[in-house]
Amino acid sequence: MPTRTIRVHDQTHRAITDLAYLLDTTKSYVVADAIAEYAERRGSIVRIDGRVTFDELPIADRLMIRRDELIRVFAKREASDIRVLHLGDEGSDGVAGGDDEIDDETPWMPPRPVELLVTTALHRGGGEADELERIATKLLRTRVHVESATRLELFDRPALERARASSTPLSEWTAG
Repeated sequence: MPTRTIRVHDQTHRAITDLAYLLDTTKSYVVADAIAEYAERRGSIVRIDGRVTFDELPIADRLMIRRDELIRVFAKREASDIRVLHLGDEGSDGVAGGDDEIDDETPWMPPRPVELLVTTALHRGGGEADELERIATKLLRTRVHVESATRLELFDRPALERARASSTPLSEWTAG
């Protein structure tokens, strides 16, 4: 099989080299195995016919592709127990009332964002949820609202229990 060179950061190259040495195999095998595992974990998403950009994928597929990265980035900020409350109103025209006919008296409503419930680090303060929203919005390329489970635990415990009951842990969440 013909080979091609790819460029990676020095840190990534070192990790690949160390794994190849540890496993007594080639760097090509390490990369091929990692890509196969990546594709298997994301199912058919990475095998869509034709060339599709990330922004053209449904929000559920975007979340599946970026789930592990989102968990890792949030963990670096000491955020944990990430839960999916709502996937957002994809493709919604923002009209209240759904599929009803649009008239001049129907108020325009912005589409509902992806909603995540996240346990934030108390010492990072109340603005941490806003920072996590910014990060998640950038990763998923759609509007994201992060509700702080820490804030709810301190100020509205019944709302926290309702949110936990109606959400799914991101680590267990699957599209569809």
